[in-house]
Amino acid sequence: MRRRAGYGNRAALAALAVVALAGACSSPPSPASPPTSASSPTRQNAASPTLDREDALAALLARRAAAVRAHDRAAFAATLDDPASGFGLRQLAQYDALARLPLGTFAYGIPEPAPALGADRVAQLGPDAWVARVAGRYSLAGYDTTSREFESYFTAVRRGSRWKLADDTDGGTQVQLWDLPRMTVLHGATTLVVGSGPASRLRPYLALGDLAVSRVRSVWTSGWNARLVVVVPATAAQMAEQVGQDPRQVAQVAAVTDGPIATSGRAGADRVVVNPGAFATLEVKGRQVVVTHEATHVAVRATTDRPVPLWLSEGLADYVGYRDIGATRAQVAAALLDRVRAGSGPTALPDAADFDPGRSTIAPSYNAAWLAVCRIVDRRGEAGLVRYYRAVATTPRGEHTPGDADTNARAAFPVVLGTTEAAFTRDWLAYLRRLAGS
Repeated sequence: MRRRAGYGNRAALAALAVVALAGACSSPPSPASPPTSASSPTRQNAASPTLDREDALAALLARRAAAVRAHDRAAFAATLDDPASGFGLRQLAQYDALARLPLGTFAYGIPEPAPALGADRVAQLGPDAWVARVAGRYSLAGYDTTSREFESYFTAVRRGSRWKLADDTDGGTQVQLWDLPRMTVLHGATTLVVGSGPASRLRPYLALGDLAVSRVRSVWTSGWNARLVVVVPATAAQMAEQVGQDPRQVAQVAAVTDGPIATSGRAGADRVVVNPGAFATLEVKGRQVVVTHEATHVAVRATTDRPVPLWLSEGLADYVGYRDIGATRAQVAAALLDRVRAGSGPTALPDAADFDPGRSTIAPSYNAAWLAVCRIVDRRGEAGLVRYYRAVATTPRGEHTPGDADTNARAAFPVVLGTTEAAFTRDWLAYLRRLAGS
């Protein structure tokens, strides 16, 4: 499944009838809104702090970021008001996790005033305490080609002539990779695995990721750096936090590709985030299908710059995922073919609503998208499929807006595939009936 609607934001769902589960894609997370306080703010904590204290906090955060980059734990601890407090211990655990990551960049931006503290918090922390919203950015060396942004809310307190950090819970601080408990980092030939728990739990994901990269490269052959970052939380709740979703929205999802889209329209810092409960129900082949499906989204998102219809993006990802597992189309698409035999099969190519796990069972929709892409391969080969996808997903030279995904896909049918969307759909529906034996 992907992450940006129609293109692959958190790219990620693999419909796995042959292995008993469908993975799924989700939409991009929204930054958490900072909580409000019923208490009236005090004058000292007004929402227009002095430039001096903003500058002082910016300098403090610069020292903190430098300490992370230099692996200087003592310098990092020196930015904390009380390293032995609950907040201080959480921060030191974050530092230890950050030190395990192959950071390329790590920096904080300029602090901005957040909603003022209530009178009760000011009484607890001191009259000069205030909250700042801070946008940071980081990248993973050797894997990311762009940086990822993150948002923190830091509560600062004055201690003599110095400012210190006292908390990060007075606002909507976003959960990040380094917040995973008991975080372990493993390096493979082309894959970085970051997850909770011992190395023995995470090591299988290295093999899955490395094979997925190889399989994607055999179809999507150019433009991608062929590197994959796989995130393996300990629980479904932690997975939902990592991708900024309600746990109920990812219940059917075995994994999801999550990452920002740059102004260029491309992604360069994607993460494949695993839902451990759903993933554990899969057989070995099913697990490989899911990771290969997600790796396809990562590759495509890194090398194309405009949205495509979900049937095409998810169909391609499933095509690459299932391509080398030795299963027949009838086996993989059993959920869909059962509906066709019952007279309740599709009447059109799947649209966005058909891939919404909150509305229906999504495996048949993924089956339908996959078989549509298979029909393109049947008629025009893999090279024709890739040409068609790139035509739909690449902004033509001289154009400055991506346009409508469905319109772009419709226009590319006669140019690349020598048919119309309507004729292709009729052929695909007839093929489903033949495959179902109905």
